[in-house]
Amino acid sequence: MPYLWNDLSCLNASSSAQRQAFTSLLLEDYLQEQRKTDLQKDEHVSEQPVQAQPSSPSALAKYGCWIQILPNPTRLVQLSGDSIQLAQALTGQDNQSTEQELLLRFFMIHQAAQLPHYTLEYDTLESNHFKETIAQLVLPRVRHLTVVGSYRGKRGQLWKLKRLLGLCSTALEKLTLEISYRYADSWSSYSGYDPDFKAEEEEPNTTSSTEWSSLKELVLCPRQCVGTLQPTTFWSWFYKRCGQVERIDISNFRRGAAEGITENMLEHMPNLNEIIVGDGTHRCSTIKPDRIRSLLSGSRNGWKVIDLKMPVNFFDRVGDSIQKHSPTLEVLRISCDGIPRGVLVEVFSSSPHLHTFHGISDRTYIKSSLFIDQDPAMGVLKTWSCETSLKVLKIAIGDIPRPDLEGTTKEAYPGQGREIQGLVYDRLARLTNLETLSLGDTPEEDTYWRRSVARDQFDCLEMSLDSGLHKLSKLTKLKELNILGMKTNIGMKELQWMAEHWPRLRVLRGLDESDDGGKKVIQWIQEHRNEFEH
Repeated sequence: MPYLWNDLSCLNASSSAQRQAFTSLLLEDYLQEQRKTDLQKDEHVSEQPVQAQPSSPSALAKYGCWIQILPNPTRLVQLSGDSIQLAQALTGQDNQSTEQELLLRFFMIHQAAQLPHYTLEYDTLESNHFKETIAQLVLPRVRHLTVVGSYRGKRGQLWKLKRLLGLCSTALEKLTLEISYRYADSWSSYSGYDPDFKAEEEEPNTTSSTEWSSLKELVLCPRQCVGTLQPTTFWSWFYKRCGQVERIDISNFRRGAAEGITENMLEHMPNLNEIIVGDGTHRCSTIKPDRIRSLLSGSRNGWKVIDLKMPVNFFDRVGDSIQKHSPTLEVLRISCDGIPRGVLVEVFSSSPHLHTFHGISDRTYIKSSLFIDQDPAMGVLKTWSCETSLKVLKIAIGDIPRPDLEGTTKEAYPGQGREIQGLVYDRLARLTNLETLSLGDTPEEDTYWRRSVARDQFDCLEMSLDSGLHKLSKLTKLKELNILGMKTNIGMKELQWMAEHWPRLRVLRGLDESDDGGKKVIQWIQEHRNEFEH
């Protein structure tokens, strides 16, 4: 029965059966409510009681309590399109009025149900009373709220946004702010002087200041919100409600906003342990290293996850800021164009809890000599703190002489290339709990240049048994290997060796299928290891 649905967000608007069942529910309830309204009007006009036939509650009104999760209002309109047209035909009202009445009635009935995600178009509310009414009905039950829009005016008007956010309950789990605003006097806003500050302070204190106790994730996209660094009433109230936030995502910002955000993180968010900066696109290419350093200082107890989606070469200037969090660091993702001066190796050496490192760069790689990290005096590999904790390693290793290929680094002496490869294998062999090893390219993750074709790597590991692949026999937990774009020498014997020593391997990406040898390898995989992905 349709009235026993629990999660309406899963309904498919393109399914005629589901849409028809939902239409029947809405239409029955709407028409019954219309009859009640008409009777009340008739009674008011005639000034005499009108005899109404007793009727049982509609199925929606009676069994609506079973519905616990609601769809987004826009999706609800798609689901109820047939109901709107039928109701409009039966009542003679215009389509927009019927749609609004249906939505209001539906959300009023299900005031206890939750809404997984709702997008609040902030800049349209002032001119659209219906949208504001819907927002007031759904905000107390939303779990992920996205606020989008731009506002040009005086900062004192932010109390309107404050009032709407104040309707969100403790059920709120994720909040995304994609708002931008400019003030009437741009000079005063940038200089820090705010002539409208008193006007905002005089706004009546009628908004709830209860902490969002379930809010764990905060996404800020303040591309023009320069006011985030100033102690205005709105931002002071806002950050005080974010005391339980554990993850913060900051895509872009301007001027001194970084310092303001950092101050609020330290003062109001004691549980922060995960930070994402940038979105990997051209829009964040202007973020300067000093602002990144400021944000990285915003965790009281140390970051567990640092994800820097930056398309610029800044690692040498913020590497020391990252290294300060080595005792707590578990996940490190960087998308920069260079990993110089051994800072990365220092992070590996001092991060005992690091289990995921994603450092595949766009155009460059880490030099093999840095990755090997050999003690020059003793002639042995230095110990890394993450040798037993690391499970995911995505990194391009280069600067390896390959005399078998033209145009690569020249050997200083015969056999130097194979010697270096052996040492790289020795380093990888120490990572005994590795599950994912990605030494090749990942073009689908390049959101900056948006590549669809992998870049070739020439001065890389051969991945052949003759070059030292057999040294990785202890990586028995390996599930995924990526060599996309690498000029390897993997043949049948290498593949058979992998099948024997890496029993959990299910994904082998990047095999060369351009020649007969490569085609035979692929054929062998298909015949002997059906579970392989390549």
